Amino acid sequence: MKYSLCIEPVFENVDFYDRIKLAAEAGLDAVEFWDPSNRDCAKFGKIAQQEKVKVAICCAWDAWGNRLNEDPRAVIENIRRTIPKLREMDCHAMIALSGDVEGKADSQKNILIDNLKRAAEIAEKEKVTICVEALNSLRDHKGYYLDSSYVGFEIIKSVNSPYIKLLYDIYHMQIMDGNIIENITKNSAYIGHFHSAGVPGRNEHQNGEIDYGNVQKAIEKTGYDGYFGLEYWSTYDPEKSLGDVLAYLKKR
Repeated sequence: MKYSLCIEPVFENVDFYDRIKLAAEAGLDAVEFWDPSNRDCAKFGKIAQQEKVKVAICCAWDAWGNRLNEDPRAVIENIRRTIPKLREMDCHAMIALSGDVEGKADSQKNILIDNLKRAAEIAEKEKVTICVEALNSLRDHKGYYLDSSYVGFEIIKSVNSPYIKLLYDIYHMQIMDGNIIENITKNSAYIGHFHSAGVPGRNEHQNGEIDYGNVQKAIEKTGYDGYFGLEYWSTYDPEKSLGDVLAYLKKR
């Protein structure tokens, strides 16, 4: 299993770019972060290269302000705007978000499919994977449309592109769907990246209801060769917390 750390929630009190070194020293294979619109991506990529870690993924440019359910021209423009930033970091994947629920009718699903089909043409040409993230709408993102992996996988299957995948966040989907191992096993071909954290709380993985050892074993059996992202908030000293999380995840 290759591990990637989302550097923002764990090391909140450390300079943003210094967090890369801390992740490398902890033994991570890669790092990731949220928004390239307010970061020096060339600097980030240079430091990652120096520390011998990959940049696994980052969000599309201002992903919360530029959702996939918007006008197709705006969606495509934002995808194009993000790709050069990925290139500066030798990164080959971005995270994109759905819109919020706009009414009782399920009208957004077809909009997302159509816009992602358009985006797929660019992604395939540029060899960049767009990972659409499903989030929980019960606790952290009330009103968010794509709050189910079941709907997420339907969308990815409908787009039918090897460069359009679902970001399967185990924390979010345990809250919304449960049935984690079966959902992953049956749909592994449509997953482009994993996020993870303990449930409840979104803290250390070992302090929750999910048996991450069994989840990881199931993922490995599918042949998945991407990154397993750690996106959690530490409840004690960040460096010790991260070391403890990695020791727990790797002990299986």
